[in-house]
Amino acid sequence: MTSKTLSILLRAAAVAVALSGLAICALFLPPLVADTAGEAYGLSAGWCWLIFLWVSALPCFVILVYIWMTSSAVGAEEVFTLRVARWVRNSALLLFIDVGFFFLGNIVLWLIGWNHPSVLIASLLICVLGDALAAAAAALSRYITKAAALQEEVDGTI
Repeated sequence: MTSKTLSILLRAAAVAVALSGLAICALFLPPLVADTAGEAYGLSAGWCWLIFLWVSALPCFVILVYIWMTSSAVGAEEVFTLRVARWVRNSALLLFIDVGFFFLGNIVLWLIGWNHPSVLIASLLICVLGDALAAAAAALSRYITKAAALQEEVDGTI
């Protein structure tokens, strides 16, 4: 598979995830929150939940921007650079922060009585998955940094 093909596939995946995320945030979450949290805990709880979920989704869209920029580097065959390593590291950091915010938000909502324990447990599973993805991105960033240093060394030798 060529770099150009990989770049196109990465961009297509980023667009698909962005469109899916927007559809979930705009079309799926409002009625779901109104039907569950809004009816069970009241209108203010429903709005609180909806705003919380929207805020916790924002870093995911920023990460998609980093993926888009990385796909450009893949297409130009400039993957092993410190710039790309920084993008991947920033994505990992954003994801770690977002996962922490999401879990702490679920705990706070549970403590004030606006969250069901089963939702708290489900959010824990989502957070474990998010932490695993963030750890993989952090490891990838480290190895891209090492590869960039080797690339600079080889370029300097030739």
